[in-house]
Parts: sequence; structure tokens; C-alpha cells
Amino acid sequence: MLISAAQCRMARAALGLSLRELAKVAGVSVNTLSRVESGGNVTSRTLARVQSILSGQGVVFRRDGSVGMAAPRAGPRA
Repeated sequence: MLISAAQCRMARAALGLSLRELAKVAGVSVNTLSRVESGGNVTSRTLARVQSILSGQGVVFRRDGSVGMAAPRAGPRA
């Protein structure tokens, strides 16, 4: 399941990233990311790339259209 425009906006906001910052990390233009967030015409590959970047930062995309943050993983015990 690929993310919706609203989920992308919510995830970016939750991470405190600007359009420019996320676009740079995702390797897409600001215009392309803006189209993703407005539900415009983008390839599924682009959408999957943005989703992967956000997921890698701990964002969890829920089937109900909401987003959450994954619990931090515990580090090694001493």
C-alpha cells in the first residue's frame, strides 16, 4: 500500500522536515514532492521512494490513513 498525499504531509510535519529537506533526502525535486503532497501526478516509484525515506525515519503508515511513530529500538545492554 502506497501512502496518500495527506499521510506524506503528516509524516513530514511529524519529523519537522521542510519540503526542501525531504526532497533532498528523497532525491526528488521540491516540485515533485509538492505534487506528492497535493495528490498530483507522480510515479508509483517516486511515491514508494518518499514512503521508504519516511519509514526509515520511524514513521508508521496506518491503513486508516493516519500516521504514527515507531517506538525507539532499545540499544544493546551493558
